[in-house]
Amino acid sequence: MYWGPQYGNDEIEALLKERNLPYRKADNVAKEAARALADQKIVGWFQGRMESGPRALGGRSILFDPGKPENKDIINKRVKFREPFRPFCPSLMEEYAHEYLSTSHKDRYMITACTVKDEKRKIIPAVTHVDGTCRPQFISRQINKRFWELLDAFRQYTGVPVILNTSFNIKGEPIVCSPRDAIKCFFDTGLDALCIGDFVVTKQQSFNRP
Repeated sequence: MYWGPQYGNDEIEALLKERNLPYRKADNVAKEAARALADQKIVGWFQGRMESGPRALGGRSILFDPGKPENKDIINKRVKFREPFRPFCPSLMEEYAHEYLSTSHKDRYMITACTVKDEKRKIIPAVTHVDGTCRPQFISRQINKRFWELLDAFRQYTGVPVILNTSFNIKGEPIVCSPRDAIKCFFDTGLDALCIGDFVVTKQQSFNRP
């Protein structure tokens, strides 16, 4: 799943300094990202090895709160610049999947569709398709610890162990691979924060720490 390139903190920080970007090192980058998501920020997430395939699986992802129906349109207008009818997918903690989805299949790749339970559709409307289905990614601590920690922190802030997860790119471009790619996409779009390695880069000083 995560077979692509990986970049260390030293390499990332050297680039941030080279570009003279405002950044800081986070004590817990997963928790800071979760706090930003709970505060309705759109977050670029660049961690570990790049995932293989067409889906964002927590290595090169753009993340948003799935709890408001209008968030799908917001992320389309500010970041993705794609057709409004195209749906977004959820990543969720494997431990809570049975509470939200009617499936016994643990899909880790956003490939298969399943039904969102009726009582949960109003809780995660931004990742529920018009027919009541979604294409989920099940996240376990063993497979992607840092992404799981982000989901768990978001659950503690909001009560919801699910986030909207889309590929870290804009329409017509490939998913970002390197830190340079991520920084360019960050400044070319309406992303609020970039969590890259252990560092947080923002465009506004109002970004709240947990």
